Amino acid sequence: MRITILRGGGLPGIVARTELDTAALPKTAAKAFASEVARANLGECPAPPTANPWPDAQLYELRVEESGPVINVRYTEQSLPESVRLLVAWVDGRPEKVESIET
Repeated sequence: MRITILRGGGLPGIVARTELDTAALPKTAAKAFASEVARANLGECPAPPTANPWPDAQLYELRVEESGPVINVRYTEQSLPESVRLLVAWVDGRPEKVESIET
């Protein structure tokens, strides 16, 4: 399983990419990662608003790839569900994550 988190927007307009793959994790962390993704319920999360009422808001895009269909969801900082916020925090806390800046 692999997750890609894109964060962008806001006033500077910089896009940060964070990626984490279970292949880079120890076995117990890979199981915890799968549990965090399942708990986030990405396929069940409510859809973000169709219009962004905050033009300078931070935007999030999460993409989860595994053996099944790819899950791709987008949120504003304000519409980000708590379950997804916890998943992002878990990924951010892993030393195995790969981070980059896109222009």
